[in-house]
Amino acid sequence: MSDAIVNWESIIHKNARTNDRGDAGNVIEVEEDTITLERGPTAEYVIPKSKVEGYNGAEVALDISLKELGQYRRK
Repeated sequence: MSDAIVNWESIIHKNARTNDRGDAGNVIEVEEDTITLERGPTAEYVIPKSKVEGYNGAEVALDISLKELGQYRRK
């Protein structure tokens, strides 16, 4: 179970998981409306905060599948 995120800065350097339990990478940046994930040495994803379900103290839960993650890849 994940709780709503009150302090967005607290999720920096935390792992994120998709709604199908896929590894989405680590949060490296939090902006006003988005979070940025780093997955591997070259892949970055910019995810709208509206797609973040919550945070359980260890992992950030996303409301997207691993397949959908690709559409948020930073060019």
